[in-house]
Amino acid sequence: MRLFSCVIAALAGTAFAAPSSIEQRQVNSNHGTIVTPTSGSSLLSGGTFDFKYIQSDWCHDGYSPVDVYLTSFAPTAANLNSAGGFSEGDYTYFFGSFLAANFGLPVITPAVPTSLTLPALNGISAGSQLFLAVVETARSCPPGNVPPQYGLTSTAIVYG
Repeated sequence: MRLFSCVIAALAGTAFAAPSSIEQRQVNSNHGTIVTPTSGSSLLSGGTFDFKYIQSDWCHDGYSPVDVYLTSFAPTAANLNSAGGFSEGDYTYFFGSFLAANFGLPVITPAVPTSLTLPALNGISAGSQLFLAVVETARSCPPGNVPPQYGLTSTAIVYG
């Protein structure tokens, strides 16, 4: 009987591992869509361009956090850090963090903008290919107590 109790205690210890053993960065294959700009769009340095992102809200959050970056490479899930973003130095420009309203909820600040301004970028020549990348964070995935999950999408643009 004592051996049985020890085995049960050992198994209970592994079945209820501390939350710190769960990987912090979970990238989900679900993600929203960048509608504009379209892939291959030529955008002028210092110019404003239309931006439309449709979030996927795969975890049923009321508001989906959305971060918008510019990178010099085609980003993949492996490029995201443990907090679900790009680390300093891994991106060319950070446009900001925004909240996308779901389920017809009212828009709140900072709302996802309908346009962005492409900054002048030192060391990037006209005609270079860059990538507009969006990371959408899901915080309320069922069944609960699930670490945040991240969806990544991007589109190629031509810097002008």
